[in-house]
Amino acid sequence: MSSVTINCPKCGSGLKLPNRSMLGRKGKCPKCEHKFVLEEPDEVQLELAEPDPAPGVSLSDAPKVGMSAKWVPDQPAVRPTAASAVPAFTAAAPAADVFDFSALDASTTTPPAAPINAADGGVTGDSNLAGSAAGAAQGSVAGRIRRRPKKRRGGPVAIGIGTALLAFCMLGLWWQQNNSQPVVADQNAGKQLQKNVDWEAEKVDQAASDEDAKTLSPTKGGPIPMEFLPFTPHLVCHLRPSEIWAADRTNKEFVATLGSVGTWLQNTISGMTKFEPQEIEELTFVVNFGPRSSPPDVAAVVRLKTAHTDSDFQLKRFEGTPHPDPNVRLFEGETYAYLLLDSKTFVVASNSVSDLLMDAKTHGRQPPVDLEALIAESDRTRQMSLMFDVINIDTHREYIFEPDMVPFADQFVLWFGKDIQTLSWSMHLGTELFMETLLHPSSTSSAMRVQRHMKQRFQELPGTLQSAARFMKPANQGYKAMIGRFPAMMQAFVLGTSSNVGPSFVRLTTLLPDKAAANIAAASLYTWNQSVVTDFTGPAPVVNKGPSMPDKIADRLKMPVIVDFRRMPLQEAFAYIADEIKTTITINGDALKLAGMTQNMPQTYNLGEVPALAAIDAMLSNPDYKGTLVIIVDETTKTITLTTRPVATESGLTPYPTK
Repeated sequence: MSSVTINCPKCGSGLKLPNRSMLGRKGKCPKCEHKFVLEEPDEVQLELAEPDPAPGVSLSDAPKVGMSAKWVPDQPAVRPTAASAVPAFTAAAPAADVFDFSALDASTTTPPAAPINAADGGVTGDSNLAGSAAGAAQGSVAGRIRRRPKKRRGGPVAIGIGTALLAFCMLGLWWQQNNSQPVVADQNAGKQLQKNVDWEAEKVDQAASDEDAKTLSPTKGGPIPMEFLPFTPHLVCHLRPSEIWAADRTNKEFVATLGSVGTWLQNTISGMTKFEPQEIEELTFVVNFGPRSSPPDVAAVVRLKTAHTDSDFQLKRFEGTPHPDPNVRLFEGETYAYLLLDSKTFVVASNSVSDLLMDAKTHGRQPPVDLEALIAESDRTRQMSLMFDVINIDTHREYIFEPDMVPFADQFVLWFGKDIQTLSWSMHLGTELFMETLLHPSSTSSAMRVQRHMKQRFQELPGTLQSAARFMKPANQGYKAMIGRFPAMMQAFVLGTSSNVGPSFVRLTTLLPDKAAANIAAASLYTWNQSVVTDFTGPAPVVNKGPSMPDKIADRLKMPVIVDFRRMPLQEAFAYIADEIKTTITINGDALKLAGMTQNMPQTYNLGEVPALAAIDAMLSNPDYKGTLVIIVDETTKTITLTTRPVATESGLTPYPTK
């Protein structure tokens, strides 16, 4: 990354930055010590200037500027008259250099003047005059041209013939291509038209699916406001503390299961804002990372539930020194500075950036371009939202995570890979647990590639967690049970997540029962705490697999499975059931196509824990399918086939009863 020089707005001295990552932060002039915001220098428009003419010379008389050399005599030629003599010049030998005029000057002679007979219209007198005239003729330009040796014209003739042949060849090729072009063009046009139609139809389907995913959101608020920020935000965390720390049972259970994380977050909010979470309606934390060698800057925009007076802010809350200017409602404390915007809104930041706070009311900083698309899709009425750049998390992880969490940060970045540039995650806890994740691809990737990448990652996640849980040996039986169920919870999380492609991002939407929020939070916390003290080196412990799987498929179909499908594709729903009962389930895609069906038909069922056969019967009994779908059970090969009733009848197969 190239360096950049910023000029001080006060004294004009230059401050050289090693790279542009420091833009948006506060700097200090090394000469006058003036503090100012480091911004991109303005570009200077260059203009071409004409050379000024000499004093006393107008623009019309100024010498003209040419592109090639031309000899101009020092004295202008004198037109001969009856009363004047005609100077004659002898022919000069051509100089070796076209710009060497010494030979011309040495051979120039001036013979005696001779009278001109105006009546005769000619020159009379001494014969030397005639010789001088002849010499002048010979020394003239026309004379020198006549004395030049005639060049051989074979070269131009050959060039002309070659050019004509080339032109005829090109004309023949053009005629041949012009005759064959309509057929090829028609064929290519048909192929291109068919390709464009398919792609346009796919984009329409993607847009419609993404709009359907938006309707699942329990909130319909506007984007998170990005006003009054003292610096460029690289990480944004938006909370609704009064709702998260509400007095109802669901939220209390959720906060309680957060454990030490919830306690730390509550203490951070009250210590920085001087208000309890129950008093704050909206809280927007922003972080500016800046150079890697310095800690990040943190600020917060606080919007209270009720109005407060200035005296209450100053005497009971902020306890800081007011700014000397009465028009600036700024209070500086020992650690933080507070800018009061109105009776319910203020901005808090470190007192080292108090001068930036004064400008935040009218000149708030905006987020980077990579976060703008995600902020436009955000919802300020959701209880929790988090947006950041994945590369920034990796670069500044030593200032974000505790030392024992740095390995987790490394695995976090590697898990997302290089295809994802920015990420947005939001959560809202109501009658159901709703989560939405937006993944913005990097400049070298695309949304569809990110979608394929995340589907693969989600399929691998439960197995990865299960392999890690084998090494853990918690002393508490309750912790052991929660950690043991954590991979299954993540499997339910994956099944409850739908993936859709938006305009410039991938939208992952998750819907789970309300009790899942507390269970996932507790299991995640217990698993993390146990992973810190677990040695993952060496072979994995042998796990007791429990009772063996029933031999008959009919008995396996009686095994319980948890059904909570939210617009899950048909093939994924049957793949989940096949994994739970350890039986291969094959879908006859050709049979479905003949019936006008696809393997991506969405399935939405919340049956809880039911036998696998009941889950299959619920999908086959969908009135939209009109009893077309059936399953074929083969006890010999231990397989199940999903097909249609006409194809099964034609093949002589007996459908398996699901009622």
